[in-house]
Amino acid sequence: MIHIKHTKLANWANFPVTNATLSTPETQEELQEYVVRQDQLIARGNGKCYGDAALGAHVVSMLNLHQLLHFDAANGIIECEAGKLLSDLLPIIVPAGWFFHVTPGIKSITVGGAIASDVHGKNHPVKGCFSNWLLSFQLLQGDGQIITCTPTQNADLFWQTCGGMGWTGIILSARFQLMRIQSTEMRQLNVRAQHLNGLFEAFEEYEAWSYAAAWVDGTAGGARFGRGAVFFANHLEDPDRQKPLAFEVKPSSNIPFFAPSWVLNPWSIRLHNAMYNAKAGKPEHQVSLDQYFYPLDRVQNWNRFYGRRGFIQYQFCLPKENAQAGMATLLHRVRNSPDTPFLSVLKRHGARPKEAIHSFPIEGYSLALDFPRTSTIARLVPILDEIVWEHGGKIYLTKDALSAPKMGRIDPNAFGEAKFCSLLKARIAQ
Repeated sequence: MIHIKHTKLANWANFPVTNATLSTPETQEELQEYVVRQDQLIARGNGKCYGDAALGAHVVSMLNLHQLLHFDAANGIIECEAGKLLSDLLPIIVPAGWFFHVTPGIKSITVGGAIASDVHGKNHPVKGCFSNWLLSFQLLQGDGQIITCTPTQNADLFWQTCGGMGWTGIILSARFQLMRIQSTEMRQLNVRAQHLNGLFEAFEEYEAWSYAAAWVDGTAGGARFGRGAVFFANHLEDPDRQKPLAFEVKPSSNIPFFAPSWVLNPWSIRLHNAMYNAKAGKPEHQVSLDQYFYPLDRVQNWNRFYGRRGFIQYQFCLPKENAQAGMATLLHRVRNSPDTPFLSVLKRHGARPKEAIHSFPIEGYSLALDFPRTSTIARLVPILDEIVWEHGGKIYLTKDALSAPKMGRIDPNAFGEAKFCSLLKARIAQ
C-alpha cells in the first residue's frame, strides 16, 4: 500500500525547505495507478541534489523501487529499478571486475537521479556524462503509459529525459554499461599550483591522465590568487591478480548535530583553506576507489557543518576560450563580497554529444563554490549570474537554488509534461 505523509522537505543543502505531501509507493503498479490520479507531482531519489530540484507540493519517493533486475557480469551490463543507489551497486559490480564509466562525487544517489541530472564525474573529457553509457530506460508518463527509451528508440524522449530534471515523466528502471577494471586501487598525482594560471596549466600539461579535479583556495589574494592543487588519477592495472576484487569503504566520521551558525565565518574558512593547502602537495601515491571518487562520503551528514541555515552551491561552466578570464573575474568579485566559499572545485570538460541537449558540461571548465547561506548570498548570486552569462556560460540546475531563470539555458515550457512540476521548474519557467 502506498504510504502518504505531510512533511517538511529539503534537499542536501537544507535550502529551500518546503511543505510537501510525500508519497512512497511499494511497487511499480502502485506508482502507475497513483500517478494517473494526480494533477501534479515530481519524482525524488535520495535527496542528495542541492537547491530546489525534486521538490514541490507533491513529491513521490522512489526509494522503495530499488530492485536489481539483472546483472550481466560477463559483459558488464546492469539493469535495476530507478531507486537503486550507486552505493548498493558497488559491492555487486566491483567484485566482478566492473566500475561505473561515470560517477559523481558521492555514491548515495539513485540511478534515476543520475539520469535526471545526467551526472558527470572527474573524467568528462574522456567519458562524458552518465547518458553516454545509458542503454535504455523505462519511463512512466502522466497518462500511465510506460515507454521504452533508447538512443535509437524514442530517441527524442531519451535525450529530453537525460538531464531533464524529472519533467518528462518518472524513470522506472534503467540498463547501462559498466567499465572493466583490474584493480580497486588508483594511482593519484597531486600537482600544486601557486596561482590560478598554474591550475589551468596543470590541467593542460597532465591531460593524459584519465581523471582530474582541482581544489581552489577561494580566500587567497595577491600573488597567490586562485592557488590550489589538481588531483589526477588513473586506474591501476593488475592483469595477474589472484584475489577477487572487493569494494572497501573505510569507517567514516559523523557530524551528529547541526553546527552553530558562527562556526563557518571568513576567518575559519581561511584557516581551513590554509590547512588544506599545506597537505595538498602529497606526491604520487596509491588510493582506493572510495578514497578518490567519494571523498565527501568520509564524513556522514557533512551538510550539518553549515548549520540549520544550510548552504548554497554555485556551480557553473564556461567555454574553454572564456574560462580562465571569466573565472578570474568571478573569483575577484567573490573576494570583494561579504561571502566566502568554504570549498571550491574546478573541473575540465570535453565536448558533449549534440543530442545531449540538457547535459550541464560544455567544452571548457566548471567551478563549484560552496557558500554558507548568509543574509547576503542572495544578493551575490545575481552578480555571479551576469558574469557567467557574459562569458557564455551556464549553471548546473541540479545544484541551483537562487540563479536567474535564464542561467540554465533551458526552457522547461519547451518539453516535458505539465503534470511533472518541481519548485525548480516553476521558478525557471517564469
